[in-house]
Amino acid sequence: MKQPLNTRAASISTAEKALQFNLDPLHYGTIAEIGAGQEVARQFFQAGGASGTIAKTTSAYDMRFSDAIYGPDDTGRYVTRERLQRMLEREFRLVVERVSDTRDPKSRFFAFADTVSAKQYGADSEDHGWMGIRFQHEAGAEPSQIVLHARMCDSSNAGQQAALGILGVNLIHSTFGYLDNWQELVDSLVENLTWGRIEIDYIRFEGPGFEGVDNQDMTLRLVRSSLGPVVMFGTDGNGALPADMMYQRIPLVLRGKFRPFTNVHADMIECGIAGLAAELDIDRDRIVLLCEMNIARYLYEGEDDVSDLQARVQMIAALGYNVMVTSHLRYFRLADYFLKHRQKRSAFVLSVHNLHTVFNDKYYEGLDGGMLQAIAQLFASDAKLLAYPNLTPEGHIYNVDNITIPDEHKYLYRHLLHNRRILPLEPDAERLVPFQPDALGAQIAQGDERWWSAVPELVRDRIGELTL
Repeated sequence: MKQPLNTRAASISTAEKALQFNLDPLHYGTIAEIGAGQEVARQFFQAGGASGTIAKTTSAYDMRFSDAIYGPDDTGRYVTRERLQRMLEREFRLVVERVSDTRDPKSRFFAFADTVSAKQYGADSEDHGWMGIRFQHEAGAEPSQIVLHARMCDSSNAGQQAALGILGVNLIHSTFGYLDNWQELVDSLVENLTWGRIEIDYIRFEGPGFEGVDNQDMTLRLVRSSLGPVVMFGTDGNGALPADMMYQRIPLVLRGKFRPFTNVHADMIECGIAGLAAELDIDRDRIVLLCEMNIARYLYEGEDDVSDLQARVQMIAALGYNVMVTSHLRYFRLADYFLKHRQKRSAFVLSVHNLHTVFNDKYYEGLDGGMLQAIAQLFASDAKLLAYPNLTPEGHIYNVDNITIPDEHKYLYRHLLHNRRILPLEPDAERLVPFQPDALGAQIAQGDERWWSAVPELVRDRIGELTL
């Protein structure tokens, strides 16, 4: 298997980046850190020459001190984007007010901040943090900023602190170094970090220094460049923090290419939500529906064309659905992702046809424990597979009772079905259409108007606009 496309050798070390930044007399600012030590500031001080770059470093670990300086958060939490924003605004304002009159008129001021929950001794904590930089892209300019959210994956507190220090140096160095190359700025954030130590699942650019930046495209780049395995978008099309999207809700995932989104997809969603709500005896609003597009083969083998990925995200969001873009090829990896995000329950709505993949040994090649390991991990949490029946062109309906499962896996399949880990969905018969996943694309390409009746009106109109 090929390595992810973003496997890149850093051009210079973290210490060299910090020293290079320190030696530029026109950068001057503050570093404020809460929750995991002063790891970013330490990098700049150890590199040497920091007195010419750093006006102040600050930390506020006691909650009362933090509230007194930056104000309390309505949620009572301390690792939030709102707190980070208050930190950035306050520290940037102070550095400009206090030193702008005494510095070189060509100076560009900045404030870096992070608020982090790192691994705690003896505690099962969620190891994550918000990080950002507020800065002038040119002397005297109104501030611009970059804000990101990261998950720390090292198993020790010391390892997480070190990784945060490297990430912070990369963000500061690249913000000023790649202002004319935003894609390179994003890709450089994990330089000098081995793969898997840091996962970035949210990023946003704002201000006059980023006029023309497409935040949707930059969010997708996090997955396409393997900076993080999952990003999400709300129904407004904007990037969303996965933890916020799933907070106190049960994720229900519909995987597909959505080329295009069809009426069958819509019915699978409706049946899936109704079926899961009935099974768990919960209100529908306790379920968050995620239309998931997987780009694993693109990352590892270059097989899939993702040139229209953003257009598909926009289409699905316009239809009123949340979008999830991932690099997790197998279902059990997604289930494990949800479990790490403290989602003890998750569910997947899929066609009966796709159950063939789940019970196909070739799907698990390279996995030491094969299918048994994958099934164990898939259902390690209270996960469920909701199976939507398929209609063949000959008019035969395949469902969970008459699907053909390899003999060696029949007992496992019946066990999961009996214990309601696999649940049948029963849509209205008139909504079933023949299962022909590639037929619509061919009809659209050939100008065959039979595809019109198979998609929602919004999809038909947008595709029509593109093909005129």
